[in-house]
Amino acid sequence: MWKPHPGPQTEAFRYFWVFEILYGGAKGGGKTDWLLFDFLDPELIELPNYRGIIFRRTFPRLREIIDRSHQWFLHIAEYNKGDRCWVFPSGAKLFFAHCQYEESKYDYQGHEYQYEGFDQIEEFTESQYSFLKVQARTSDARIPVRIRCTANPGNVGHLWVKRRFIDEKEPMVLYKDQLGLTSMFIPAKIYDNPSLIENDPLYVKRLESLPEQERKALLEGDWNIFAGQYFKEWTPRVHVVEPYYVPTLWKRFIAGDYGFKNPSSIGWYAVNPEGGVVRYREIYEEGLHYDVLAKRICELSGDEQINYGVFDPAIFGDKQHHSLTKDAREGKSGAEVMQEVISKHYEDREQDSFLVTRADNRRIEGWRNLRQSLRVEDGESKFQVFSTCTNFVTTFPANVHDPRRPEDLNTDGEDHTADEVRYGMMSRPPETDLKRDVELSPISAQYKMLEQRRKREEAER
Repeated sequence: MWKPHPGPQTEAFRYFWVFEILYGGAKGGGKTDWLLFDFLDPELIELPNYRGIIFRRTFPRLREIIDRSHQWFLHIAEYNKGDRCWVFPSGAKLFFAHCQYEESKYDYQGHEYQYEGFDQIEEFTESQYSFLKVQARTSDARIPVRIRCTANPGNVGHLWVKRRFIDEKEPMVLYKDQLGLTSMFIPAKIYDNPSLIENDPLYVKRLESLPEQERKALLEGDWNIFAGQYFKEWTPRVHVVEPYYVPTLWKRFIAGDYGFKNPSSIGWYAVNPEGGVVRYREIYEEGLHYDVLAKRICELSGDEQINYGVFDPAIFGDKQHHSLTKDAREGKSGAEVMQEVISKHYEDREQDSFLVTRADNRRIEGWRNLRQSLRVEDGESKFQVFSTCTNFVTTFPANVHDPRRPEDLNTDGEDHTADEVRYGMMSRPPETDLKRDVELSPISAQYKMLEQRRKREEAER
């Protein structure tokens, strides 16, 4: 018979009525067992409408918790392998699910669960969690809604989990947001799980032998350690600046990474005469058709002279998501649709338009170039971003290394702003050409881009 250990695990059960709880924060704290048994409230489990679901990011990792559940539930419920759920005698159900890709969150749209568990929430993006959280609801007044999460420091969700549950908050203290929703962080470490220590006494020794950064994160639960961060050059006090006036003479360009089920990340950039780059405006939104996105770009650009736009190469072959009505533009690529809208907008305003150009998509070279731009020397960097670009400031530094290809970043995270700025930085000319490039007139700059595009297309043919 399973019983919670004295300490954090027992305390976590006492706060049944709290809407949102993060439990753990280190390896070996008994997180998975807590998730499984927290669902098994003796009163709720007797209600036929009671529904719960426990998420892992990938199916292989989900199997671990399913196998764990078989150790405890086999004699009290029947497992439906097809639906991956336990069915209890009352009709109550506990499902197991994974959400590997960003768009996988839509598989659960319209579902209803009174209990949602996220095992290792730091593996999820913030947008996945926010979307799935909305599916936590109840149509039975007798069943309260609860969300339960476990986590370790690190991975793609480290920064948003830390911001949501850890920063400026005390452990074991109840907090209430503006909507009245309650939340709490209950820390637990391996020393709070005597069963694991007894069954595997060398496990603590193995954690203690880890490199300092990993040891502090996984053994001590230190959330100020960010193991695996891809852009270690990122320094908020240097790179993030308060908005300032961007002179009209500074060359401006736009970079974009398109997404429909994922967010489109669009950034406006200005280049100063010394070659420094500032990202001063952004769009970060999913579900935008190409024509709508192009109109939004034009509206936000106002009277600014944009020299060029550099976009995800995929839009030059994408013939979906043109417009909500799928009008006569069907059959053209997304890039062609955007160029039509942009050209028409500037023609109506009797201004010079700008070209929608194909980005250089070399990943490793691109990251190397971007890191060079982020480099801090004497407390300064040639790259800055306005603090008003909140999506960039939030998601960009959260990128981590790909465990299968360490020189690349992990694409399971919110890498849209990273891809966008990579396209932008790869579009810049060599440093020796920067000052001359800034002095080009808008017409000359467009001619130069046309020539470069023509030469590339000839080379490809």
